[in-house]
Amino acid sequence: MKIKKLIILLVFAPIAAIGQKSVFLNLEPVFLGSQFETGITYTHPSGQSFSVDYLNYYVSDISITYDGGQELMVLPSVHLVTADNHLLSLGNYDVDNIEQIEFILGVPQRFNTQDGSESIDISSYPEDHPLSFQDPSMYWGWAFGYMHVVTAGSPTFELHNVGPQLSKQVALDVIPTETSSTQIDIELYCNVDRWFNSIDLSSGMLISHGDGPDNVQMMSNLLTEEVFSVSAQAAIPEYINSQSFVFQNQVGLNVSNIPSHATSLKITDQLGRLVLTQNILGASELVLACEHKGIIFISLMNQAGTELETIKYIYR
Repeated sequence: MKIKKLIILLVFAPIAAIGQKSVFLNLEPVFLGSQFETGITYTHPSGQSFSVDYLNYYVSDISITYDGGQELMVLPSVHLVTADNHLLSLGNYDVDNIEQIEFILGVPQRFNTQDGSESIDISSYPEDHPLSFQDPSMYWGWAFGYMHVVTAGSPTFELHNVGPQLSKQVALDVIPTETSSTQIDIELYCNVDRWFNSIDLSSGMLISHGDGPDNVQMMSNLLTEEVFSVSAQAAIPEYINSQSFVFQNQVGLNVSNIPSHATSLKITDQLGRLVLTQNILGASELVLACEHKGIIFISLMNQAGTELETIKYIYR
């Protein structure tokens, strides 16, 4: 009987693994709907012009509603997001459709100060942990805890938002993008311009660390100004007539099952900029040395230059 049970487990375990999909959350920063970059001067709808040197924040306790109202909690619990690093791997799950995402903007109280039920000294975390030491600092000692959001720029301003009452719960109905049969992306915009609504930077010297009026305003904007919204890229078909597949290993980026009538390949980033081109010359498999990290699009073309298929992939 034990042998029969073991055989059943061995037979069905691969099936369960096949049903799982990798889920990614992309919190792409934009300013008035266009790509946002640090160090660039933007004009806000209020008429103020300013640039942002950094915008770092915590996203915690992510919850996903899927397949008709089922819910799951994502682990690990705390993620650090920056303007340059905003793609989060949420793990592998047996899901077909994602309907809603919910998260805390900030660090939950249980991790935050010495009184937190799951808190430990910051020096006890590994260097690569989101709650370890950061530059710029995201921590204000046991008395005040972790800062939920830190930002600074020019003309001179610094808003470092800390305090348990400042963390906010964000919930959004989403349109999942099925990148492949084994990957689902949740594409959201972080509308940087809206995060600065009703904040006066005209003095040229706004320094507020804590829970002052401007810190409260910035965090309140999360709920009243829709700082996070569904990306315009969500649900755009990401792979066309796809029969090839892409995977990554120690050798590089692998493209397999290439159709025989494909003669060339190109890789572009999410802004349409060319990353790499390659002649296929009848190969059914290619290994590429791609140096561009993040979201890429692998397109296969025939001799006439017609696009045969395009596969979206997150290269890490």
